[in-house]
Amino acid sequence: MENDNTLDTSKFVNVEKLKPQSFNDLVVANAGLSFEKQFVFADVIGDNGWQLDMGTATIVFGDLSFPIQVIGSLSFNDNSWMWGWANKQSGIPESLLLQSNKLKQFGETHSIKELIEPHFNVEENFEHKMGMVACGLFNSKSYYCANYGQGTLVVTIDDTKIPAIDKNKLEKVLTIFPQLISAIALDHKQALKNYLIDRDFKLQILDNKIEGLKDGKVITAKFDDLDRLESLKGKL
Repeated sequence: MENDNTLDTSKFVNVEKLKPQSFNDLVVANAGLSFEKQFVFADVIGDNGWQLDMGTATIVFGDLSFPIQVIGSLSFNDNSWMWGWANKQSGIPESLLLQSNKLKQFGETHSIKELIEPHFNVEENFEHKMGMVACGLFNSKSYYCANYGQGTLVVTIDDTKIPAIDKNKLEKVLTIFPQLISAIALDHKQALKNYLIDRDFKLQILDNKIEGLKDGKVITAKFDDLDRLESLKGKL
């Protein structure tokens, strides 16, 4: 790559996310920034356990309470997912299912079966993938997987007590993204591309390389022939 003094910024362009054709497309479109938001939220709640208060539509961590939307739940018994809108027996108030219902509508519009089927078996970490998708599509401050022993309830949280992502801290990409791809199985190249888009980078995309430019600073990622990340570096 050229020295900073001779960097050809004309090669970098604004790139838009692709229209989702599948659930996996939605995951890679939203995983990066949603995953980073988890670290911000974790700093806010610390080591406090959670309590759910359906009466006030909040989730409580110690002295902190946050409004929630219920997305759905994962059963540990058979590793199956059930949408909040499909879980009639739980008596979840309709006011907590606005996003769950909107995701169903989104699935119907874009023919994404995972957003339409009420109850189905899933692979490992599906609940986190669903949380990332919901958090990204609704631009929520965070999502949370609340383990209640027999399963996990997935909720989104939006509250001013949770700081927004500081998009000027470009170095976060270098630490957050490797943690993401070690935690969740997804397409490295597409996930990084979308993460950089969400962080307002201009991009230059080559066969085995993505370069992102912001504020005169460059992040460079190289990938193998299977689009797996080989290196991620920054001139910051």
